[in-house]
Amino acid sequence: MKTKSFALFIVLSVMMLLLSCGKSTKGGNDNGKVAVSVTSQRLNDSSAFTMSNGERCSITAEATIDYPTGAGEGVAIDSLQRLFAAYVLESGDTLSLQEAMRQVVANSMHQYDFMAEPAGDEAVEVAEGDDLTTLKYATSTRVSPVYNKNGVVTFERVDVVKKNDKVTSITHRYYSFDVEKQTFIDVCNLFRDDAVADVCQLLRTQLLKQNNATGNEQLNDLGFFNVENITVTRNFYFDENGVTWSYLPNELAVEAVGEPKITIPYSELKDMQCDDSILEKF
Repeated sequence: MKTKSFALFIVLSVMMLLLSCGKSTKGGNDNGKVAVSVTSQRLNDSSAFTMSNGERCSITAEATIDYPTGAGEGVAIDSLQRLFAAYVLESGDTLSLQEAMRQVVANSMHQYDFMAEPAGDEAVEVAEGDDLTTLKYATSTRVSPVYNKNGVVTFERVDVVKKNDKVTSITHRYYSFDVEKQTFIDVCNLFRDDAVADVCQLLRTQLLKQNNATGNEQLNDLGFFNVENITVTRNFYFDENGVTWSYLPNELAVEAVGEPKITIPYSELKDMQCDDSILEKF
């Protein structure tokens, strides 16, 4: 009888422990709940025309955009959407969110307008049977959240351009927002003015470390340039490890290198924070 009672005690103890762990885990998830909910919308457009030299040109543009549609209690989602449209979609104040999303595709199409203009007063006649190259241009834009908790959401915008199915350009841009304060997060929301130079030094040191280089000359050999004047740009994003700065092609290195990324752990940035820094959330 004592053996059965002891066994029952053990089983009950294990169940209580599991329930306790379950409650702790749930509490952790609540602390890290998403800052905003998003909805995805896809848009596209296309056109084709014959250029003055007789070549046929086709252009397609598409965009898949995850945009904020909900947030916590007391957060004005329309205000956040206006910020999203202004920064991520690069729209004017007069456009609605839907108009701003359509404008993303329209802008992609209009960048090729010059190709449709005639080169001269007379159109070039094309003889039947001539083998003319067909040009195909395709642009795509993808916007999605890459960090979305602790009251902060970071959207990544990826723009890709292809010519005849070959990628000719790709860029990654990042935009972060303080959901509670309804503000765009810039460098001034992270660091004191007098600490920015120290952050630049951290970026340079980390870049050397990432590339196993001992000095600027070795970085130059790898395709980097102007490293001694590296800047703290607003093209950064947050994750579990720290703040990552992403540099556009030809901004810090030749195009062949791509888009260098440099991550600085939060612990190394702590002493450089400004008053009420957004970094305190991490």
